[in-house]
Amino acid sequence: MAVSRRDVLTWLPVAGAALPAASCRGPATPSVADVPRVEGRRRARDLGVRIGVMPTGPRNAITDVAGVRVGHATLIHGKGPLVVGEGPVRTGVTSIWPCEEPFTTYLPCAVDVPNGNGELSGLAEATALGMLGGPICLTGTSSVGVVYDSLVRIADKVLPRDGLPRLEPVVGETWDGELHDVAGRHVKLEHVRAALDGARAGAVEEGAVGGGTGMICYGFKGGIGTASRRTPRYTVGALVQANHGARRRLRIDGVPVGEEIDDLLPGSSAPALAGNSILMVLATDAPLLPHQAARLARRAVHGLAKTGSISSNSSGDFALAFSTANPVARRDFWTGDGYQLGSIEQFDIQPLLEGAAEAVEEAIVNALFMADDMVGRDGYTAHALPLERALASLKRHGRLFEPPVENPANA
Repeated sequence: MAVSRRDVLTWLPVAGAALPAASCRGPATPSVADVPRVEGRRRARDLGVRIGVMPTGPRNAITDVAGVRVGHATLIHGKGPLVVGEGPVRTGVTSIWPCEEPFTTYLPCAVDVPNGNGELSGLAEATALGMLGGPICLTGTSSVGVVYDSLVRIADKVLPRDGLPRLEPVVGETWDGELHDVAGRHVKLEHVRAALDGARAGAVEEGAVGGGTGMICYGFKGGIGTASRRTPRYTVGALVQANHGARRRLRIDGVPVGEEIDDLLPGSSAPALAGNSILMVLATDAPLLPHQAARLARRAVHGLAKTGSISSNSSGDFALAFSTANPVARRDFWTGDGYQLGSIEQFDIQPLLEGAAEAVEEAIVNALFMADDMVGRDGYTAHALPLERALASLKRHGRLFEPPVENPANA
C-alpha cells in the first residue's frame, strides 16, 4: 500500500500536544522493598530469575553431563600494597575433567573464538585434529605457562611409555591483574594437582573460586558460573570464567540492570571496564562429530551477547565444546587401527544449540550472583552484584518469578 506525505503527517502529534506518559518517562527506580531480603549469595534461579525457556538439569550445572567433574584450587592471602612475589594474592586454577580417564580417552571437540585477544593453549591442535585429550584448566593470564607445564608433567607420569604422541594440554586464561599480584607467579604445580585431585561430579562451587578468584565481570565481582539445559534426548552444560564487560551493557534476562545499578564501580578511580575476557566450556552427552561440536561452540557467543557483551577489542573470548558420547581410545586414534563415531540426528541438534546459548547466559548470571565482594592489591575493590537491587530491577520489568519449590540443587 502506498503511503502519502499526508498520511504520514496525520500520524505525527500536533505541535504543543502532550505525548503519552509512557513515551517520555523511563521506568521508575526499582525499590528493594518490593523483593524478599536475600541472605548471603544465592544462584539466580533459586531467587526467581528464569533465563530462557528450556528445562535445566537436576543440578543446573555442567556436571549434569555424566562423567564431567569440576575442581578448584583457590589462592587468597595477603592485603594492602602490592609487593611483587608476596601479594596480595587473588588467583587460582579450575579443572574440568571431561571423562574418567581424559589422558587415555579422547573426545570430539571444537573451539570457537569470537575475539582472540587472549590465550587458549592447544587451540590449533584441537582445531586440526578435532579431539580433546586431557583435562581442561582455567586460570589467570600469568599462570598459563606453569599450568601447561604441570599438565605435561602429570600426563608424562600417567601415560604409558609406548612411543605414541599425546595431545597438547588445553589451558585458558583471563586477566586477574586488577586484584592480584600477577607478576608474582603464585600458581605452582601443587595447586594444579589440587584442582585436578579435587574434581568432583555433582555440585560446582561458583563465584570467586579457582581460576575465577580474581575476575571482574561487568564491573562487579565475577568468576566461575555454571548452568545446564535438557533436551528431549540429551543434556548440554556450560561452565564459564567470566571477566568481561562494561557495566552499562549488563543485561540480566533482557533487563538493563547495569544501567539501573550504576554505582559500586570497581577500584578507587571507578574505571569503566569494557574489555578483558571470558572462557566458555560446553559439554554434552549427545553424539557429536567435531564439525557438529563446532556448531555447538559457536552458540556460546549468543548466550554471552544476551548478557550485554559485544566481545570488545581487548577481550579474549574463547568457547570450547566437547561430546562425551564418542570416546576414542588414545591408541586407536594414533595407530589407525580404526574407531567408530556416532552422529546425532540432524534435526535433534536444534534444541541442543538453543540449550547451549541458554546455559552460557545463565552461567554468566550465576557467576555474578554467587561472587562476593573482594578487596585485592592496593585496596582495589570489586563489589558484588547487590542481589536485592538486581531483583528489584527484574521485578520492575516483569522478569522476576516465584522461586522453584525444589531448587535446581547445585548445592
